Amino acid sequence: MRPASYIVIAALAGFVGGNVLQLPELVDKVSSKFADNKSEPADFWSTPAIAGYGKIHFVNTPDYNPANTPGLSNKIVFQINRTEGDVRQPNLGLERVARVTNLYYAAGVPLNQLNFVVSINSDAVPAALNNDQFRKAYGTDNPNLKLIDELKQAGVKVTICDQSVAFHQLQRDWIDTRVTHTLSSGTTVATLQNEGYAFLML
Repeated sequence: MRPASYIVIAALAGFVGGNVLQLPELVDKVSSKFADNKSEPADFWSTPAIAGYGKIHFVNTPDYNPANTPGLSNKIVFQINRTEGDVRQPNLGLERVARVTNLYYAAGVPLNQLNFVVSINSDAVPAALNNDQFRKAYGTDNPNLKLIDELKQAGVKVTICDQSVAFHQLQRDWIDTRVTHTLSSGTTVATLQNEGYAFLML
């Protein structure tokens, strides 16, 4: 290899190495450009229908507002099939159901006009365990039960796929009584879609 090639390689290595060493500083500079350093008002976030869950920032705009669109059935089936993050925190899929409920309610749709069904299956099954079984598995009370209570009080029906219960080798009576058993999540979603429910995978 020619001496000139060594010089070029050394220069490139120095350039790359120098920039890698400066990477944390560059990340901080870029992050600060996008960071919102302004403090939010106390009422910026709210949970108007599902107290303490699914926080929203409501902006009253006419476009695609379900309360302003005549003839809507407001029928949605939500499928939750995974556990994200810490299982000792409320399932993020259930939090998203709470968020959608809060948004519809804040937009002006009464809770008794919402037809929401949640279908829990696959790796999300632990969210539906009763406290005794959840404590045995994870050493703490099930953090989802209060959220499921709040959803039910708002008229949201929470169901569990019995095929997933069997697949995970759980007993049916390990599922909390707040949750309704169904034959399967697939048949639940398909049946409700045939009845005109919109489908949201969470």
